[in-house]
Amino acid sequence: MSEDFMEISKEDIENIENALKVNADYKLKNSKFDIKSFEKGKEIVFVQYVANVENELVFQTKEENGKYYISDTFGLFMDNIINGNVSRDVFQSVNKYFHDVIGSEDDFSDEKEELINFLLLTEEYDESQLQKDLDPSKIREDYKNDHDKIYSDESLNRVQKSLALKELVHMSVCQVVNDIDLFFTRPYDLTPEEIAEKNKQEAKAFENELQLS
Repeated sequence: MSEDFMEISKEDIENIENALKVNADYKLKNSKFDIKSFEKGKEIVFVQYVANVENELVFQTKEENGKYYISDTFGLFMDNIINGNVSRDVFQSVNKYFHDVIGSEDDFSDEKEELINFLLLTEEYDESQLQKDLDPSKIREDYKNDHDKIYSDESLNRVQKSLALKELVHMSVCQVVNDIDLFFTRPYDLTPEEIAEKNKQEAKAFENELQLS
């Protein structure tokens, strides 16, 4: 399968190398992010930390005619690595709110307003959209509809059903936070059985992709 590359400047490589020394959300795994790595065409592996979940991000590098290249998916993460990112705190807050609302029929009016105020202080969000997305009745109704649809599907086993439901909740949280990095992450509360099932699904998807390439 061919790899798509984006050009990256020497300055950006140096900026990222320095930023990684202080950025708590991204750490290198058994590799260095420097000019020499690009010149040798080394594979660079990051560990991304989001809401207590570790995700491995793998990028290919190369150097051609004095120019440096890296897997084009790196462009999705570059700004966050260089500039830092508050998405982890935002994600944790929204994720906790969703799970609290789903797990209780209490009135969450105060919590909703506190969360909206927090989000408006940290990022550029549309307040009217947040009012809709964080409405407790909407969250519970969406969850119930997803639950009923998934658990009525007889083609799925017990683990696949619980995994699918958790992933839908996770995606709803990601949509509210609106950070593209998060769409590459898994729900934080997967059981060992669900992790094994997710690994199997991803391996199968990768195998199918290879067959199509």
